[in-house]
Amino acid sequence: MPNDQPNGSGQSRLDRMECLMNMLIEDHVRFDEEHKRLLTAQVIMTDRIDKLAIEVEKTSVSVREGMRELREAGKHADERLNALIAVVDDLVRKRPPQQPSA
Repeated sequence: MPNDQPNGSGQSRLDRMECLMNMLIEDHVRFDEEHKRLLTAQVIMTDRIDKLAIEVEKTSVSVREGMRELREAGKHADERLNALIAVVDDLVRKRPPQQPSA
């Protein structure tokens, strides 16, 4: 039985194989296009992640600097508060006792 003879479906074996090959080719073309879009998206995403990492590092440095400045300001505030407490304490201790009102 030659390969180009029809079977029960009415198509020859060669026609069926050609149809299958066309489907495989079309599927491969779609896959290739999707693969290109995926690679493009991956490049874009990688670029954005790199930019995000840079911004996170900048923010981290900024926060660390802000925390350092806040600690310094807190130390100065503590020093000033301690000085004020000492002055008030000194005034209270040296004040003559109050005379009861008549």
